[in-house]
Amino acid sequence: MRVGLVFGVSELASPEAFRGDVADFIKLVESDFDIVGGEIIRSREDFKKLKERINFNEVDSLVLFPLTGGTEGFLKEFSVFRRPTVLYGNSFNNSLAAAIELREYFRDRLIPSTVVKSPEELKAALLAYDDMKDVLDRFLRARIGLIGRVSPWLINEKLDIPYTRISLKKFYEYYEKTTPEEGWEAVKEIVENAEDVREPDRNSLTKAGRVYVAIKRILEDYRLEGFTIGCFDLIGKINTTPCLALAMFNAQGIPAACEGELNSLIGMMIIRKFFDKPAFMGNLADFDENHVIMAHCTAPLVSKYILRTHFESGTGVGVAVEFPPGKATIFKIRGRHAVVAGVEVEGNEFLESRCRTQVRLKLEDAPEFVDGTLGNHHLLAYVDPEELSDLLSELGFEVMLY
Repeated sequence: MRVGLVFGVSELASPEAFRGDVADFIKLVESDFDIVGGEIIRSREDFKKLKERINFNEVDSLVLFPLTGGTEGFLKEFSVFRRPTVLYGNSFNNSLAAAIELREYFRDRLIPSTVVKSPEELKAALLAYDDMKDVLDRFLRARIGLIGRVSPWLINEKLDIPYTRISLKKFYEYYEKTTPEEGWEAVKEIVENAEDVREPDRNSLTKAGRVYVAIKRILEDYRLEGFTIGCFDLIGKINTTPCLALAMFNAQGIPAACEGELNSLIGMMIIRKFFDKPAFMGNLADFDENHVIMAHCTAPLVSKYILRTHFESGTGVGVAVEFPPGKATIFKIRGRHAVVAGVEVEGNEFLESRCRTQVRLKLEDAPEFVDGTLGNHHLLAYVDPEELSDLLSELGFEVMLY
């Protein structure tokens, strides 16, 4: 197991006073692990120089040892490597205090982290991360992208993880390079397999196909595994929406979220990577004592579907998907927190006053769930709630299971 090891000393302290302790600690750790690094740094400049010389992306875990307080500001920079991290703290020079502060910073960025204060605890923590290596790597090394911006009404959206940002200007460049023929060819089979095509004409369907082709090329060029797009901004520019494209990508195994929401994208990525299933991202449209209704204009094409317009704008191509009955899970991620609940998919509704796909879910004590959840957008997936809850906990989320 390759372990990246770095010590931190504040600029108010002398590194020389700690050389002996550092040497002893390195000797202790390298008796069990392959050590990378092992240096003392004192500032962000030191971090930048160390980053140029050592590729910490290649280690299995990181061990950060703040030998003094006042080291948090530069040791936190190691979060960029997104490696499981052990913070070692001792009883002297505010070391433990700094370790605890750093742990919360890493956890807020969805990096599994723990604080230890003895060699025995350190070894146990590193071995535990090694046991989970395959699971953690699938999560921590995921490449995701945001096309455009986060929709301004998502006032609780905050996710401090690395992602690739693609401007709408760049998206439009890709879109303009597509042709109507490519657009129609992309959606032709989808149109043929639809139960009905209500409002959209061939021109609207072709535009939706061109959006799909443009995004597909972006994913290939930027090597992305999943993405979210600020979809409403497309309406004023090219008079269409990406609803159909998102439905197609999710059906093909590529997590695709709308409204630029990264939290929902993370949830979709988890469901796809660990359960190999799609997730439906929707609004909570209504609830009663034992039911909730989820609705949105895009959904994975998992069953019968009708092609319609996007609900709010009356443009583009939305989908009304009929979700099959069965046991499933509704969940919501926001930052490092998650709520999870088991539900029964009871059926679909088709009110004209809601987004096109409408799913009725049986959920015991639904008002309690709604009162305790973390915001609007939720995900629906045909997975076991306890299995999902356990997985999220392993990945470092704080989970409330209803």
